[in-house]
Amino acid sequence: MRILLTGATGFLGSRANESLRSRYEVQALPSDLLRGEMTPAREEALYAAAAAFAPQVILHTAAISDTGYAETHPEESYLANVLLPETLARICARAGCGLVACSSDQVYNGCEGSGPFAEEMPLAPVNVYGRHKLEAERRVADLLPGAISLRLSWMYDLPACGLPTHRNLLTNLLAAALHAEPLRLSDTDFRGVTYVRDVVRALPAALVLPGGTYNFGSDGVMNVAQIALGWCRSLGLPPTTVQPIAGKPRSLCMDCARAAEQGIHFEDSIEGIQSLMDDCGWSRLFPSAQG
Repeated sequence: MRILLTGATGFLGSRANESLRSRYEVQALPSDLLRGEMTPAREEALYAAAAAFAPQVILHTAAISDTGYAETHPEESYLANVLLPETLARICARAGCGLVACSSDQVYNGCEGSGPFAEEMPLAPVNVYGRHKLEAERRVADLLPGAISLRLSWMYDLPACGLPTHRNLLTNLLAAALHAEPLRLSDTDFRGVTYVRDVVRALPAALVLPGGTYNFGSDGVMNVAQIALGWCRSLGLPPTTVQPIAGKPRSLCMDCARAAEQGIHFEDSIEGIQSLMDDCGWSRLFPSAQG
């Protein structure tokens, strides 16, 4: 299979690029073609790049994924998170290839109740990023009914092998432990948190899913303070590293039954940390960890 990849220098895309190259022919779209206004000339340049490679599928991981940045820069978010995937859907329709586009659990931000929420849940996202991701899903589906949208949760990893790593729950937790400063986390913020390499391992199966939208990550109903305390037990960190605090109730918890029906399963938010520990040799590096 030939895969044209966007976002190959990003958090998920760099890991997908590294992994998928071992079993597929992968080419990264130049990042300069993905930035800025989606003019007809830029769309033609993207189409030419796609046609030259003749992929079976475009895997679209590029995005402005910082929710705070999207909130204060909505025009940039709209270009990157709505117009770019819409343009790629048109290109795929012209080129006769499939599209797998990454969306977000932020589309559930605003749903009432604790979840977990299934894909057909009525949605009215309360933040810019969630609204833009939902709009992109709908535009892509209208243009390319066979397209696949993957709603991803918050992901984490450690810095490794020169691959980019943004701040995430795990790096925040380890920084708090290093500086002996408790990490304040809400016990009313319910969501899944997924080991990024668990997502990467599921991508080959995602590439051949029937068209539609799929929740794609760790499910269950836990709050972020519970998750971090569970990680402390696994990593051998003192529970005082986490300070649970009350906050505005929110749930982004996803019901991943639709993906499971297609044979795609994810570890839950507590189990995933053990996979990371195994992958990086944590128990060898830190024998006192309680795995």
